[in-house]
Parts: sequence; structure tokens; C-alpha cells
Amino acid sequence: MKKIIPFILLSALVLASCSEELGGRIDQKADVPVPGNVVVSSVRSIAGGAVIKVTIPDDEYLKGIVAEYERNGVLVNTKISRYVDSLTVEGFPDTAPRKISLYSFNVNEERSEGVDITINPLTPAIQSVRPTMIGSFGGVKVRVEGNESRSDLALCILRDPNPANYGKDPSQMHLTEVTTLFTSSNDIAISRRGIEPVEALFGLYVRDHWGNISDTTFCVLTPLLEVQLDTVLRFSDAHIADDNCPSQNSSNYPVSSLWDGSGLSQVPYFFASDPNNPSPCWLTIDLGLGQKTASLSRVSTLPRIGYVIYGGGAVRDYEFWGHLGELQDDGTYGKPSGKVVPENEHGFDDGWFCLGKFTQAKPSGYLDNGLPGTITSEDSEVYNAGNDFEFDPDQYPLCNEPLRYFRVVFANTFSTFEYGHNTSNRQVQTGEVTPFGKINE
Repeated sequence: MKKIIPFILLSALVLASCSEELGGRIDQKADVPVPGNVVVSSVRSIAGGAVIKVTIPDDEYLKGIVAEYERNGVLVNTKISRYVDSLTVEGFPDTAPRKISLYSFNVNEERSEGVDITINPLTPAIQSVRPTMIGSFGGVKVRVEGNESRSDLALCILRDPNPANYGKDPSQMHLTEVTTLFTSSNDIAISRRGIEPVEALFGLYVRDHWGNISDTTFCVLTPLLEVQLDTVLRFSDAHIADDNCPSQNSSNYPVSSLWDGSGLSQVPYFFASDPNNPSPCWLTIDLGLGQKTASLSRVSTLPRIGYVIYGGGAVRDYEFWGHLGELQDDGTYGKPSGKVVPENEHGFDDGWFCLGKFTQAKPSGYLDNGLPGTITSEDSEVYNAGNDFEFDPDQYPLCNEPLRYFRVVFANTFSTFEYGHNTSNRQVQTGEVTPFGKINE
């Protein structure tokens, strides 16, 4: 009786036989020559590394090029395929010369003889960046400059509650990590909120993608108290004479919905202006401070959630302005006059100062012409979560000045941006506008 060997088993035996002939790997090829040596055509230094351009050997069995080098005491490698003619070695913490060994390798992973070169890295980002830290509303603000290479960096903030430890050896400090902020920007200021407003010792160092770290800088700071103003004050519509953005229906879409804290989108929890109001248009909120003043740090906004995302009457561009009020004969302050001064921006009277100008966030970015284009799922999530606009005194020097009146300018809806300010529909639809800052006693 003949034995029948199943086809699958027979195939496996054949493959196993081939594998044994090639040393155990079925993807290897027999009689493949060792590849030729790498020829380096140029070396360009970059921050913390170099870009090495090579001439690819004319070899049908070539698989790629590999560079081997030591980084932070560990042997690492960088590979490229035969279809790429340059490779990048990076992650060095300083500008000391580094030896790089280059090999070509074939489909059997056999290497050529090594070719050694020396690179001279430029100053890495952890040495070139100039981070500074200041006390800010609700916490601290870190400014980073000098990241010309746009490297991915982590800004590590430390805190010791005892400011008297400033100047001591770090081993004598009681530092704990507050947070880590991430950026690849060349010039940016990032805030970390939620730090109690008491004097403390802070430390800051920079870490890169490969674990290299800068020296730690120390300073004594006092974060500024920050409160959500609508939770401690009674806002109202100021009804200033030059306000030009009335509600379409004060019962269904009231101005007060801007500070009701509802986070809702159904009637009457969002604001809708008259469709025929001018564009841009604005309204003014009396913060309810009486003869006290407030200094604002930021403002958060919510849209009409889930409704015509990045379109229609939703607000695209915001401006925020402040006013101390008109000085009265008795030395107190009253409402702004609402006098129109044609030579001023928007015709605002001389008492108004700009706190900041902002655009609705869109993670995937706007098109070159400013229109939304494709809206991603992340765009939608960010839109419905609202914005957090921080006032920057570097851009608007008066943004933290004392004020009593807070003016919201709807500079553009998505409709007016696309079709112009003379479009037939200039209605504004939005949710909440929430200012943060401190009350000046």
C-alpha cells in the first residue's frame, strides 16, 4: 500500500530543505557576493548630528546602508534602504567630533568592510535654547527662544516650596516635578496653570528626544492668583451707545447666555445676533466691579456646540477689548461714553485698549485662502471643546491693564470671512465667553 504525502507537508519539507542549504533562512539567496564599500559624497553638520550623503553601490543584491555610532555610551545604528542616498545621525548632546562607521549590506544581511568618517555636530538644541520662566496668572509661563533646528523638546518644571533654598546645592533642595511641557517651536511662551499663588523656588531644564538634558536654571517666583470672573462677579449687558450687535430675540438668544455657564447649545443657552447687524460687530459686558477693577489673563469661548461646525454664523475671528470707564467729576468712574472716534480702530473712543485678537482653533489648519477646507475628527473635537485664548503682553502691552468693561468683537464669522462683510447673512451664533484674571483690591 502506497503512502500519500499531503501537498502542504511536502511543500514544508521542500522549504525546510532550501532553508537548510542557506543556513536556516528562507529569505536568503545563495551565492550572493559581499557588497562593495560605502562611498561618502558629502557630510552636512546639523544641530546635534549630521546628514551623510552616500553613493549607492551598483549591486542588484544590495539591501541598504547602515551607520553605527556610539551615543550616550550605547552603540546605536541608523539604516537606509538602497533607494535613499542620505542618512541622518543625531542625538548628540554637544559639539564634540564623533566617529561614524558606515557599511553596505546585502539581502543576506552580510556587510561590507566599514568606512569610518568623523562628523562635527553643530550646537544641539538643549544647549542653544534660552528658556526663561516668570510668574503668571494661575501659575508660571515659560518662554523658549533659540530652537533654530525646531527640535522636539520637553520643558521640565520643578518646584521647591521653600524659596530660602535658592542658591543651595540641588541635593539640598526639595524639588518635585510640577509638569513637563512639549514644544518644537523656535519662539513660544507656554503657561502652566494650577500652581498655588505663593512664593516658591522653581527649576527648569530642557530634555530632548534622546534623553539629553540641559543644565537646570533656578529662580524664585510667585504665581499670580487667577479666578474665573463670572463665578465671583455679576455680569450684565453694558448697553454702550456704540454697541452694534443686538440679540435677534432677547428671550430666546439673550446676551446673558454668553456668561450663563451652561455649556449648552439649545435655546436659550446660546447667543444669536440680528442677521442684519454690521460686520464686524461687538457688544460690551459690564463685569460688575463697581469702583474696583480687574486685570484679565485669558478668555475661554464655547461655540454653539455641534451646530454648523466651522461654518455659517459661528465665530471665526475674535477680538477682546477693555475699558476702565469714564472718569466722572466726583472722581468715580462711569460707563464708557460710546463716542465714535473715526480715526481709531472700529471708531472706538480713546479709553478702549486691545487685549488680544484670536482665530478659532483648527488643528489640521486652514487653507491658504483662510477657509476651513477638510474638517477632521480632531478638528471637530477641538471646536466643540472651545478655545482658551491667553492674553500676551508681548503682543498687546496693555492686555493686563485694569478694566471694568469687557468688549467682545466678533471680527468675522465663517460666512463673513468667506463672502465678505457685506454678505446678506451677518448673524453671529456662539455659546459662552468666559474671562479669567484677578480682581484688583
